[in-house]
Amino acid sequence: MSGIIDYSLMNAHKDFNALPFSKVDGLIFAQLAYLDFDTFVPEKQLFARGITFSKIAEQDGFENLFPLERTARKNLLLFNSLAYSKRYGKVRINYHENVFDPQNAIQFSATTFLFPDGNACVAFRGTDSTITGWRENFDMLYNDTVPAQILSAKYLNKVAGKIKGNITVVGHSKGGNLAIYASVMCSPKTKEKVVEIQSFDSPGFTEAFVSSQKYIDTESKIVKFVPEESMIGMLLNDTDTYRIVKSEGEGIHQHDPFLWIIEDNDFVTGEKINTKARFVNSTFKEWVGNFTPEQRELFIDGMFDIIQAMNAQKAESFIDWSENLKGNSALFFDTIKDLDPETRSFMLKVLGNIFPSAKDSVLVKPKKIIKDTFDKFKSKRIDVEESST
Repeated sequence: MSGIIDYSLMNAHKDFNALPFSKVDGLIFAQLAYLDFDTFVPEKQLFARGITFSKIAEQDGFENLFPLERTARKNLLLFNSLAYSKRYGKVRINYHENVFDPQNAIQFSATTFLFPDGNACVAFRGTDSTITGWRENFDMLYNDTVPAQILSAKYLNKVAGKIKGNITVVGHSKGGNLAIYASVMCSPKTKEKVVEIQSFDSPGFTEAFVSSQKYIDTESKIVKFVPEESMIGMLLNDTDTYRIVKSEGEGIHQHDPFLWIIEDNDFVTGEKINTKARFVNSTFKEWVGNFTPEQRELFIDGMFDIIQAMNAQKAESFIDWSENLKGNSALFFDTIKDLDPETRSFMLKVLGNIFPSAKDSVLVKPKKIIKDTFDKFKSKRIDVEESST
């Protein structure tokens, strides 16, 4: 079995004429969109030729390209496998943009990869680990559009005006959602250049959006991939038209692109979406159908108020936040005890299945934590039996 790093190494000697741009290449560039190109590909290069992987690798502060410790090693290995290869060595990185605005819940980033033949791959960054990034994801539950989606369409139009060839638009997680949104809502002139949209385990859209004529006109260019235990990609999933892939990971870890299995230069096809993932999707659909957008907004506001209230360490990411979660279990119980049963039930289902929490956190194993702390918090006991998953 192999993954995207092995794929890039095994095909390092083949240029894109010998082996045309593939779906696996799309996932590689979608993953590269998570790297911190800010100081290496500044916006002032919008009218320049861009920079190669090898030139970036030679710059001072190269290690700053990989800001997240938990993914730094894999991203470094992937980057190095591309930098000096025949296949990727002449790819130039350009038109990088990054917007991060916690006050207005905006997390947006996109990067363009230019190929020697004049074609390009536009990659939108998915949800990072920040609380701001996750907040914008949940805002999709009550807003037809979120700021990152608007920025994605503007970005694609701007970049398309600088590119002579065809464009493949890609993204992982929220990045795939942005890739689809941008390609649907871009100008007709831009849309002519877009030959394919590749979405990797990405959340869907509202029914109004997927039934719009602009979406219908673009749908034939969209290719969706989800792992067998997809959680993120099944949220608001709006179609049965997707390809299931196998992953070496389990549960939420199947969202990790590095764990997707590749053979013969293609993803290994999975069998079916498992029951738990379908349950998460059906739960979201039921909740969305039962509440107005205004009610959903109030719920999302309340949920993130709780998250911030528990954020005693002022953590900016859910990784840091979840590391202190076990010690804050009493505060968690105290905060949600007065919620109505239906809202509390939904909140526990969402948090228990979606957030990347610590191994023994209250969100991953609510039954276990409640059992362990039952005696201590008798007066504040919450009946969550019906909401445990």
